[in-house]
Amino acid sequence: MENNLLAFIGLMKKAGSLAIGGENAYDAARTHKARLMVLAQNAGENTMSQAQAVAKQYQVPHITLPCSKEELGGALGMRECAAFAVTDTGFALSLCRKCQMEETAQALSERLAREKKRKQKKIDRAQGKGAGSHRRKGGI
Repeated sequence: MENNLLAFIGLMKKAGSLAIGGENAYDAARTHKARLMVLAQNAGENTMSQAQAVAKQYQVPHITLPCSKEELGGALGMRECAAFAVTDTGFALSLCRKCQMEETAQALSERLAREKKRKQKKIDRAQGKGAGSHRRKGGI
């Protein structure tokens, strides 16, 4: 399972859905782009406490993977990586399900449903305007 998990993390990197490294992950949380904060099992105490504080402050769920910094780094094409943020809700949900983090997966599933609903409303509005149903208010 661990190789499968690491391969999935590599896929997320290729898709451009990760903010790799502590500072990049914290920045993604601060700009409300992070959907999930991920830590290595053997991340340093400072890194863990800072990541948890940022995740709590910006209401980003966080998980600790059963992988070392070296293993995560290998999956990401680096020497080591202690923390990263997932910026895509679908990928974050899949990662939680692969790690059997059901509570976090449920919260992400609800968020994904809200995002899909918002996107559909936007599409519907755009189609309505394009069909000529848009009229100017208060005009002659």
